[in-house]
Amino acid sequence: MSPRELALQGTRIGAAALPAVAIGGALAGAAWIAASGDASAALAVLVRRVPRGIGPLVAGLLVAARVGATMAGELASLRAGRQVDWLRAAGLSPLRQLVSPRLLAAVLVLPVATLVADACALGAASLLASRRGAAPLALAQLVSSDVWVGLAKAALFGAALAAVSCAIGLHWRGAADDVPRSAGRGAVAAVLAVAALDLLFVASRLA
Repeated sequence: MSPRELALQGTRIGAAALPAVAIGGALAGAAWIAASGDASAALAVLVRRVPRGIGPLVAGLLVAARVGATMAGELASLRAGRQVDWLRAAGLSPLRQLVSPRLLAAVLVLPVATLVADACALGAASLLASRRGAAPLALAQLVSSDVWVGLAKAALFGAALAAVSCAIGLHWRGAADDVPRSAGRGAVAAVLAVAALDLLFVASRLA
């Protein structure tokens, strides 16, 4: 795995998913305040919930939906074109050459996407709450342990969604016109992987 390939995959994941993550985070934060009766109390709860649970989940689901399809579709296309077989014939590992850069890139990008979701959610929530008479959110109100837990969860979400979508792409079988179906299955499986992992975190009280 070359640094260039890792940088390429990271850039592609970020460019594909970060705008949606920013919008999703802002909508989540605004919806939380809009649905509350007491904006100040809601903001106090949100400042703990966003970095620890909401931000990583929003980022994980949106990246999974966008990038899971791309990864599965790309690898299914490579199988359809027999490039995967050529790698094996040349003594190269498809896991090392094709999967590792995508998996590591997702692990690195998801924490960044989570920070974007956190900032947009808290910014939108603070703005809406201040319009309803609440004091603006201060950065000092964040608890560092919540942030670190959220970033660790995000990295695991990245590993899970990349592993699942790449596995679907590498195990593609069928005609070349079935590749789009593989991409769709990759997106669904990636989203479900993130949701299932988040459920495990909730059950273990890490959410």
